Amino acid sequence: MAHVLQRAYFQRTVLVVVASTVSLTASFIGMIALATGQAGQVGARLPFYVLAMAVAFVVAVFLLDERGHDGVTVILGSIGIAIVSFVLVSLGAEGVVFTVRHPEQVLTGRLILYFLAAGLIASGLGYWGLRFWRDFAVSDDEPDDEPTEPTTDAVDPLADGPGDM
Repeated sequence: MAHVLQRAYFQRTVLVVVASTVSLTASFIGMIALATGQAGQVGARLPFYVLAMAVAFVVAVFLLDERGHDGVTVILGSIGIAIVSFVLVSLGAEGVVFTVRHPEQVLTGRLILYFLAAGLIASGLGYWGLRFWRDFAVSDDEPDDEPTEPTTDAVDPLADGPGDM
């Protein structure tokens, strides 16, 4: 039974890594296409990107609310997810369009390997960031849950000094 669960976890993990790597690779290619001015007719595709952002926003609102988050967290999280979705969808789609229109610039040579490597690294960083974001969100000003024990190095001003008896 444990072997089956481990295999399912491994398959799901591989699927997520491959999907995120491919989408990030397409986004990097889209970034290059936009930066070099070779992404033609972006305005014609922009409404689709905005629609994808709106769908991501609404889905995020429902999912975050369902998990019991407070209203501020729901709206701020949904806005963040919508912005990230817009960027990834628009850059990824532009990367696919650019690759279809100019396969000789993308698929020949070793450039695609650099983009795949960058996508894979970004996938790992994204996983790490999503998994450990709370470590960075906690302020140092907030008190810890556990009380601190007094140290033996602390000076007690009420204690008898060496000359007091």
